[in-house]
Amino acid sequence: MNWENTKDNLEAKVDLHIHSNFSDSDLTIEDIFKTARLKELFAIAITDHDTVDGLEEAKRYSAIYDIELIEGIELSTQKDDAEIHILGYFLDSSNHKLKEELSNIKKLRKERLCGMIRKLNELKFNLDEKAILSRVKNAMPTRLHLALELVKKGKVKTLREGFEKYLSPGKPGYLSRFKYSVKEGINLIKSYGGLAFLAHPQLIPDKSWIEEFIELGIDGLEIAYPRLSAAKSLLYKETADKFGILKSGGSDAHGSYKEFIQIGEVFVPYAWVIEMKKRINILK
Repeated sequence: MNWENTKDNLEAKVDLHIHSNFSDSDLTIEDIFKTARLKELFAIAITDHDTVDGLEEAKRYSAIYDIELIEGIELSTQKDDAEIHILGYFLDSSNHKLKEELSNIKKLRKERLCGMIRKLNELKFNLDEKAILSRVKNAMPTRLHLALELVKKGKVKTLREGFEKYLSPGKPGYLSRFKYSVKEGINLIKSYGGLAFLAHPQLIPDKSWIEEFIELGIDGLEIAYPRLSAAKSLLYKETADKFGILKSGGSDAHGSYKEFIQIGEVFVPYAWVIEMKKRINILK
């Protein structure tokens, strides 16, 4: 595939927000590339939660399926009591120090998951910690893995019910966990050569924070997202243009765990990727 800056390529479709089974999706890396080929995507970003473990495999499938890979991540950060997600693009996923730092997060996430299992078992749920961890395998441990177990055991009917009744803040099975501050998350991505984007800004409880995050160094906003209204998308586009920052967008696909949206059903033009590359001097 010709990944150069040509007129045709500028309008090519890209999906810059996809999750794999290395975090909280049931999509394998190959599943992602097969679907991307079927959807005629020119490029994709795999943006797993707090991990880059799937990206080495993704590089191989990028060559096999002739689809450009943008190496990505979705970092969990915190502002007051709100969780803020920061997308990272073009970071050096092979950097040993980055992998070491993310490995520490994985360890803390595993400890948190085990703590949540214990809390539910105090309520007589009789969950098997070893069995749950065996199903997590080498993925980043998340609440989704526990919600799946609750569905399997018949404790709830749906994943949504599991989160709403037991696994959300204030609910009986919930435990908070370590998160970076927004500034720390931005700096982490930038320190490994990446661009930091504010994910799904419509979900932020206080929209005045957006300008605050831009002042902290956010490089762009995610302005195309499932179920985001045209009016709000335009608002965030105008904000990005006003502050001279970049734009991103994608499906946030999680396979069957988010059945209402699949890879490539939200896409943006490759021209936006070209602008990202210019910002970090991959292209001159």
